[in-house]
Amino acid sequence: MSQVFFFVMALMVSLSASADWASDFEKLKNHPRSYEDSGAICEEIARLDLEREYEMHFPDAQFEVLNGIGYADENGTLGELDVVVFKTDVETNQKNVVQIAEVKCWKDIKGGLEKAREQRARFIKALRSSKELKFYSTSSSMHFERTAFVPNTQFITIGQKGAGANGYDRELQYELLELHRFRNEMVRCQFRGQCARP
Repeated sequence: MSQVFFFVMALMVSLSASADWASDFEKLKNHPRSYEDSGAICEEIARLDLEREYEMHFPDAQFEVLNGIGYADENGTLGELDVVVFKTDVETNQKNVVQIAEVKCWKDIKGGLEKAREQRARFIKALRSSKELKFYSTSSSMHFERTAFVPNTQFITIGQKGAGANGYDRELQYELLELHRFRNEMVRCQFRGQCARP
């Protein structure tokens, strides 16, 4: 009896995750992104999660959640921010960063967290320097003002399911193996011409 119960519960959890992936897939298939990098699927799902959260809690505010914001000085690229949440001031139309997320879906969960913290430290150091910095989208021609980025912006870490117990601020609803499967689905979909490519 108990084996049947656990099987049914496992099936329900699996179906629930599949239903959520179906919704995420529908949103991602028209969003041009290369999934060659295995971390891309995690960053995209983290973006969707943050979009849903901001829409739910601040339905009247103007938030934009973007992936891949690079920053560089005169010598070249210094780093890239995985997910950035901008809020647009309705009076000045200026975008200001309200949250930055580093997303790490690694087999070595603690190693991913350490890397995310190193990236945050590098970003803060660059912001506090007197060097002229440029901020830009790594996937479009968008550029951003340095004044939109301040050192005390909320910075969070996001990882795969189970990452929260290992020190991350948030975790995705999917396990690492599921994320690998979803990445493969996106690559196949792009290859068939049914999903947008960059």
